[in-house]
Amino acid sequence: MTSNTPVALVTGASSGIGAATAKQLTKAGYKVYGTSRRGIQAAQSNITMLALDVTDDVSVSAAVNELIQLEGRIDLLVNNAGFGIAPAGAEESSLEQAQALFDTNFFGIVRMTRAVVPHMRRQGRGRIINIGSILGVVPMPYIALYAA
Repeated sequence: MTSNTPVALVTGASSGIGAATAKQLTKAGYKVYGTSRRGIQAAQSNITMLALDVTDDVSVSAAVNELIQLEGRIDLLVNNAGFGIAPAGAEESSLEQAQALFDTNFFGIVRMTRAVVPHMRRQGRGRIINIGSILGVVPMPYIALYAA
């Protein structure tokens, strides 16, 4: 259950930046647990996939508790899960689209951070990396919701 190998949790690891991050972390010596809403197994057999929906408090708690049960600790959380909509202008997008975007891209990070910090505090260490978009700093036309 416990070893000296650092343990990482990467949200949104089924594709894109999350999958690439998970792969690089395994090369760097981490035991990596990736997440996706479906919990599918990654192509790399050394990355264990867990089912996790960052918009669901119960799902977040279950995934973090499962990881703690398996490994006894978490050393690194990479908050990567997110999505964009286009066009994402305030006028073109529905309120439901805006709520879904914020629930995943913003509140998902809050949920995950709140779930892992008590474990990191108890073990006396841990690191959290939040993956975002340059568009939050340098917005472009027609993507107001995403940039927000």
